[in-house]
Amino acid sequence: MSGNGNEKEQITLTIDGQELTVDKGTNVLEAAAQIGIEIPYFCWHPKLDSVGACRMCLVDVEKIPKPAVSCATEVMPGMVVKTATDEIIKARRGVLEFILLNHPLDCPTCDKGGECDLQDNVFNFGIDKSRQTFTRKRVIDTQTKTTFDDKRIGPEVWRNMNRCVTCFKCTRFNKEIAGEWDLGAFQRGSSTVIDAPPGEQIDNLYSGNVVEICPVGALTNNDWRYKIRNWKATKADSICSHDADGQNITLWYDHRQLFRATSRPNDAIDDGWICNIARYGYQYINSPDRLTKPLIKKGGTQVEATWPEAIELIAKKFSKIKGDKGSVCIAGLLGGNQSNETAYLFNQLFRSVLHSNSVDYRLEYTGLTDGEHSEAYNCLYDAPFQISSLETADCVLIYGSNLIKDHPAVNLRLRKAYRKNDAKVYTANPVETKSGDISTDELIYNPDCGTAFLVALTHALIDGKLYKNIDEAKAAEIKSLLEPSNLNEAATRCGIEVDRINYLASDLAGAKNLFILGGDYLRASSDRSRQANALYNLANLLDIPDSNSAILASQANSKGARFLGLSPQLPAKLAKTLADKWGTTLPESTGCNTSEILKGALEEEIDAVFVMGANPGMRYPDGPFVDAALDKLDFLVVADLFETATSLKADVVLPLAGWSEADGSYVNLSGMYQKFSRALKPKAGIKAGTEILQLLMTAIDPQLKFDLSSLSQNTRDVIDSWAIPQRDKEKFFPVKQAHIVDHEAFPYRLLIGNDLHHYGYLTEHCPSLMKFASEPYVELSTQLAEKLGIDDGDLLRIESTSGKLVLKSKISEFFEGDVIFIPNNFSAVDVNCLVSKETGGWVKIEKLDDK
Repeated sequence: MSGNGNEKEQITLTIDGQELTVDKGTNVLEAAAQIGIEIPYFCWHPKLDSVGACRMCLVDVEKIPKPAVSCATEVMPGMVVKTATDEIIKARRGVLEFILLNHPLDCPTCDKGGECDLQDNVFNFGIDKSRQTFTRKRVIDTQTKTTFDDKRIGPEVWRNMNRCVTCFKCTRFNKEIAGEWDLGAFQRGSSTVIDAPPGEQIDNLYSGNVVEICPVGALTNNDWRYKIRNWKATKADSICSHDADGQNITLWYDHRQLFRATSRPNDAIDDGWICNIARYGYQYINSPDRLTKPLIKKGGTQVEATWPEAIELIAKKFSKIKGDKGSVCIAGLLGGNQSNETAYLFNQLFRSVLHSNSVDYRLEYTGLTDGEHSEAYNCLYDAPFQISSLETADCVLIYGSNLIKDHPAVNLRLRKAYRKNDAKVYTANPVETKSGDISTDELIYNPDCGTAFLVALTHALIDGKLYKNIDEAKAAEIKSLLEPSNLNEAATRCGIEVDRINYLASDLAGAKNLFILGGDYLRASSDRSRQANALYNLANLLDIPDSNSAILASQANSKGARFLGLSPQLPAKLAKTLADKWGTTLPESTGCNTSEILKGALEEEIDAVFVMGANPGMRYPDGPFVDAALDKLDFLVVADLFETATSLKADVVLPLAGWSEADGSYVNLSGMYQKFSRALKPKAGIKAGTEILQLLMTAIDPQLKFDLSSLSQNTRDVIDSWAIPQRDKEKFFPVKQAHIVDHEAFPYRLLIGNDLHHYGYLTEHCPSLMKFASEPYVELSTQLAEKLGIDDGDLLRIESTSGKLVLKSKISEFFEGDVIFIPNNFSAVDVNCLVSKETGGWVKIEKLDDK
């Protein structure tokens, strides 16, 4: 089906005597593949535009006098194709002979050996001797002389030009799919050189894909080079353990360690392309800094202990607190990248064994309350948005999201919609983003004024009578729910011109397949409830399908944790499902969410907290608050892979296995359930989350019986029982721009989040990702840098009412105005000390002396 829903015209042709019918627009190579006929190639790729660069896929087409390039020849009615005539075989041998003229005979040392298209094609179609009598041409980089003529052209990419077959897959991917320009083809013909532009390197977020699609060993990855032969590695199907897109990957490993991750194409999610975080983000599993033994605090110092000692202590302390003070004094926080199976048992531990409803997975919100987390927010968060559907859009509004950082796979689908479907793209954020390069208009609203922008857009739709399925009286009623109360005032408040907002409103209303998506800036905002209300209203005003308007989940399994009930309040249907599975009655007490748990600890109402696979001490966006709360606890248990800001405060620390060390499953942002397989066994002293929870539950309640063989099915049953809410098309919410905190002495708005090549707190243990960014920094606009006299790399003191840091500056083209950014991915600095719920994220900047 085409993007507009019309059936494509069908074409009937004959290939090697077999008649077949395919969609119009299919090329001969693709048509042949549909009936199992393999035509050799180097340059063709199903997701790239055909260019016919290598000429390896030649075929004979009746009534065409010369061999035709099958990857660039569209099927025609009645076409007769022959793929293996003597003439075609001879032509392919000729192509291979030309390719091999200067190709080095270094297969024994080439990392592509065993998975090389050139080896395969020579084996199938080549000849076993050469007519060459002249010396082979050798490309030598005068500045990078190495034994094998390798040149490093990026943090992780090496190039050997002598092996290149000039298929241009790498440069085509970079331009067509990623929209990047840090790799190009220079000169022409046999002198063509693939390289980064002068003074630059290929370091974009998707750069690892150019290595994977290279048909030969011209491009290789540093993390795989010379470590193991591909035929000696074992493969396991897996899922990226970081962002919520659910990128499908294959892990390559032996009995000792993981060696690489490659794409495992899933057109419903990633289209076969993965980001560098998915590609290199496995490396923390191999880190020598992993926790390998339990730790128990004795005399104020953490000392090594055995697993039985640690489990027994936790069981005794939890049981004592439950008996002396009640279950309401015990709480649990689970990381959003823990598997569904771990989440299921974590929930069972607290609700069934400890009888506490104080569990949460939402660890990065400030002042989170279920009342504030409105009906609108929950409905949009649960919306059945499908990543693949985005490519059919004709208009998209991305609100509150630096999409390339938040959702790398969704970002590529957006670019595909722009490139293939001529979609109009609008982005609205507090800073410029990468998506701005394809945006019809990139709207930058004033800091903390995103709600005012959405109010202005709603006014524009109503004033222009661009709404759908409501009458004027209803429109007037909706308008009365908005503050600021008119378009001009709201536009002034958000800092975006009225004309631009009107143009946006007109394009949104005129779209036939409109998508509105919200991301991390929205979710991290203290005003997120109002913004969710505004997006809900917009979706109803424009009559957008439920699947086309969504707030996107953040972590690998945050959606799964929600579906499994890892929050204080449970829907009635889910509560019944869990009670039936566990054979128990769930507690009736009111539970606490993350912020309430921390507040309860601070006020000595919560005595014990179990944190698994999370680091609120580093990631919770109110440093002083979380620091004081954790210090106040009587008993803190942390299960994690590494020593963290949170584990350092713990009374018991448990070494936790990583996602690749156990079978499990995730639910991605689309609600798609996906399994992943164990690659490695955990090293001695490390246990999987499911095993830790089983040990702890049986230590607390020895009568408890487990059937781990049914764990996966039980987990899936609970996930499937989650009822996706439908948007009430008749409902509209009041939306009011919140008052901005007084910040006269602190004039610059600080944003905290992920670096482009990092996600969460684990990726700093991935050596490849650290080559892209190895330390925290302050990112600021060229305008602000000029105003303050700051050069790139200068030391800056960043100070708020709650803390101060000294960091290097990084001047960015993606920032404008008085907004700065600091990544919260590096344990070396306590970034969240700069943020508190009382004062927001406003700071002042001082340039330090060069000394």
